[in-house]
Amino acid sequence: MEKNEYEELQEQNPAEIQQKDMQEIAKSEEKEQKSSNGRFLLWTLAGIYLLYTGYSLCKGFITGAEGTGMGFMLAGIAFAVIGVGLLFLSIKNMLSEEKLKKAKIAKNAAMEAAAGGELKKETASGQHKSMSIAERANLVKELEGEEEDGENEEE
Repeated sequence: MEKNEYEELQEQNPAEIQQKDMQEIAKSEEKEQKSSNGRFLLWTLAGIYLLYTGYSLCKGFITGAEGTGMGFMLAGIAFAVIGVGLLFLSIKNMLSEEKLKKAKIAKNAAMEAAAGGELKKETASGQHKSMSIAERANLVKELEGEEEDGENEEE
């Protein structure tokens, strides 16, 4: 006979499943953090470079350097505007990323609290002990057995 998904999950150790899930989440968050940090750094450096280039072009036109024309001044202004825009977007995205990260941490903490704090071990003897995952699985089995008995009685 083929085992259904519910039976397969019951055979596995709940602590191992939870640990694997937490490791996978941590790895994906670490990769995401590295890529986002690199992106912010790249945008910031590009913005600074364009701002510096724009300043140099405008300075050359203002001081009357040989071979500079009005086009250099306009290009310098355009580069400076684009550089400031890149810096602004980079900082804005970095701050919004921090807000999202804080919101995700708060959401995880709320989910953990809603689950009865199963992820944290309660060591104090005076505290109320929550049900373990195995105890909850047994409770689900009992409830399913009661539901099946209720359906059989109705027929």
